[in-house]
Amino acid sequence: MKKEWLLLTMLCLLSVVFVSCNQKEQKEKEIVIAIIPKVDNAVFDQVKESAVEAAKELGIVVTWEAPTSIDGKKQKELIENLIHYKVDGILISCNDAEMLKESINKAIKAGIKVGTFDSDSPKSDRIFYIGTDNKKAGKVCAETMMGLYKKANKTPEQIVILSGGMNALNMTERISGFRSVMGDSKIDKVLTSLEMPDYGEELLTYELTHNKKINGVQMVWGVPVLSGGVDSVPALLAFMKRGGISIFFDVSKPLLKYIKGNPNCATMKQDFHSMGYDGVKNMYNAILDKPYKMEILYDVKVIDQSNAEKELADL
Repeated sequence: MKKEWLLLTMLCLLSVVFVSCNQKEQKEKEIVIAIIPKVDNAVFDQVKESAVEAAKELGIVVTWEAPTSIDGKKQKELIENLIHYKVDGILISCNDAEMLKESINKAIKAGIKVGTFDSDSPKSDRIFYIGTDNKKAGKVCAETMMGLYKKANKTPEQIVILSGGMNALNMTERISGFRSVMGDSKIDKVLTSLEMPDYGEELLTYELTHNKKINGVQMVWGVPVLSGGVDSVPALLAFMKRGGISIFFDVSKPLLKYIKGNPNCATMKQDFHSMGYDGVKNMYNAILDKPYKMEILYDVKVIDQSNAEKELADL
């Protein structure tokens, strides 16, 4: 009888030790959230910085997994690797909403929480989207452009749109919003840069050089003018000097300096800081099975000559 009690006591002690070790292991296991931007460029720097800021506050790990090109297959490969490494969460800006649907769903089935930022994949099983309300942003672009035409006592003749990725939902939504206000008859062409700044500049240069009827440029993807400003694209600079109307997207010091001195242009400022910071915190809550938001949308802020100096000081 004593032997039986001794055996039972030992089993209980072993059970307690096992449970406490298991709890300790769970407690010490770091939560890892991987962030996949469309491509590694300066546009996403604020997302990276604010994501790291949120991770430090939460005591978790954030990794930055940037593809080498905008080919959706590259992002698929990254998701496959992250499934293998069993990260806890993935936050991705989708280059191709349709192509990535299957990979996102596979990660979800593997127990990984997946959310999208900046560019969504709404038909996938992703658990949330955080980013700009892109269709509304496109409408704001068109309304702002119409306002600039009115100030200049001009009317839109032919407008060229410069886009980024062909299948990125944020691009198609911005163009859709722009069309809904401006109308198709005034839009001459949509140029697709494939997220390559040099190629985007070449496309824009060719159109502005060969079609003098263009009197409006809408960039729903503004990377070509961010690093060097409008001055870095000679054909665009000449177009602006002739009185052309331009609406850009996103902000940089060179671009804001140009807008400050020129009344016939404006740009749209996105809240990239919140995308990274709130995106990580929202994902953290989802991983811990705490309440989280399924959609967080931000409006763009219009920056024109009236407020460019203040924005420049705050940058």
